[in-house]
Amino acid sequence: MHVKKLLLTTVAVMLAITGAALADSIDFSFSGSNSSSTWSWADGSSTLSASGHAASVGAVGGSSIPLNGNVLVSFTSGPGTGGSGSLTDPYTFGASTAGSITIDGCLPGQGKGCTPVTLFTGQFNSGELAVTGNGNFNFDGVNVTGTINPGVASYFGFSSDNVIGSLDAILSCASSTKGCTTGFSGTLGSGDLILSAGPTGPPPIPEPSSLFLMGSGVLALSAFVRTRRRSC
Repeated sequence: MHVKKLLLTTVAVMLAITGAALADSIDFSFSGSNSSSTWSWADGSSTLSASGHAASVGAVGGSSIPLNGNVLVSFTSGPGTGGSGSLTDPYTFGASTAGSITIDGCLPGQGKGCTPVTLFTGQFNSGELAVTGNGNFNFDGVNVTGTINPGVASYFGFSSDNVIGSLDAILSCASSTKGCTTGFSGTLGSGDLILSAGPTGPPPIPEPSSLFLMGSGVLALSAFVRTRRRSC
C-alpha cells in the first residue's frame, strides 16, 4: 500500500511539472520609460491614445523577461461615448469602432542588437476610463482579441497564435492639466496586457522534455515496484 501511494504521488508531481512547462496565460507588462511615453484625449467623442517604451513578458504568476530593442506599446480607443469619469460611472469608448493595440520589440530571450518585430497586434471592443484613488486615471480595454508573434507562442508553449485577454493601464495627469481638470493628457504610468490562448486554438502540446521526465519517473517507479514484489 505504501509503494502504491508513492507511485500515485510521484505521477501527480510529474504531471504538475509538465503543466508548469506550459503557460496558460502570459502578461505583457509595460511602463513609460521617459517623457515620450504619453497619453492624450481631446474629450467628447475623440479617441484616447497612449504609448510606452519599456515592457517585459512572462507567464502570469511567474518571472518576467525584459524585452530588448526599440520597444513600443501603443493603443488607441474607439470614439468616446459618455460618462463622468468616476469609478462608478467611467468614461466609455467604443464599441461602434473597436480600439487597437500593438506591441513591438525583440522576441523574449533575445539580447541587445536584436531586430524588433511585432509581438502582438489586436483590438478591444470597448474601453473605460475612471479616476483612481490617487487622482490618476485607470484605463481598461475590454474583450481583447488578436495575434501574438509565432516566436512568442512557441516560447510560452501556445499552440495557436490567436489569443484573447484584457488591457489595463495607469494614466498619470500632466501638471499643466491640474489633475486633468482642464484637459486630458499626461504620461503613461504602467499597465498589463494579459493574454490567453483563443477559444478556437487546440490545447497546448507538452514539451518533449517534460513528457520524457514524466515517463522516466513512472518507469523507474514501476521497476521499483516489480523488484519489491519479487523480494517479498
